[in-house]
Amino acid sequence: MLSLIFKHFITPKTVLTQMRSVHGIAQKYFMRDENISSATMAIKMFLMRHVRLSNGATRPTSFLRPNGLLQNVLIQRRQMSQLDVNTNVQNNVVLYKLEKSAYYRYMRIFSIGQLFGWSVLAFYTYKPSFWDIFYTDIKFKEFCYNHMFRLSTFICAILAGPIMFLVIYATCARSIKYIILNKGGETLSITTFHMRKNKSTISIPVDMVRCTADRTTGGGVLPIKIQNRSFYYLIDKSGTFVNPKLFDYVTG
Repeated sequence: MLSLIFKHFITPKTVLTQMRSVHGIAQKYFMRDENISSATMAIKMFLMRHVRLSNGATRPTSFLRPNGLLQNVLIQRRQMSQLDVNTNVQNNVVLYKLEKSAYYRYMRIFSIGQLFGWSVLAFYTYKPSFWDIFYTDIKFKEFCYNHMFRLSTFICAILAGPIMFLVIYATCARSIKYIILNKGGETLSITTFHMRKNKSTISIPVDMVRCTADRTTGGGVLPIKIQNRSFYYLIDKSGTFVNPKLFDYVTG
């Protein structure tokens, strides 16, 4: 078996000759498919380089090492695909939308309701004697024994209500409802589920918006960073990317 293999050994030149014929067939039948043509050209140039190295080069080509030529071809293809995206739109174009208005409306109602409930609890658990620790000679141990339950409930009420309200408020203010590329392609309009309607929509230049993660990766939320603004804006991946290619180009 080994003798047959060495007897019919295929040289790189033979492979190159066959690849030239394959490249001719690919150009004939797939001349409209730029991806196949580019891939065939990359393989052909790689084999030509391998033949030159085998005829007199001192450094062999490794198939495990990334080839710079192939990487350049892929980069050029990526750049050409980006140039195909036209951002100079004639009308406003919706890039993303999330239809969860009822969900965030219930969140706002809950935040106000729980704040009111904790406030009522704090009102009825408060006692003026809580200040005795500062104005009388009562010992701390005795003070805790007399007011431990009511005082702990009061402190929990005055802290839990506002903190939970602020968390829900910030979540609604940073959860994106719409992303719209405005006419001309220079600015973006971002609409959130903000509790205050006059602050729910902002218009910013396109170059101030950057997506910090890939849209196709795992996770349920896609973070968006806007310059000169604290915290991230959040895109729920369960929403609809109306123009995904344009979205990737604008926010990429």
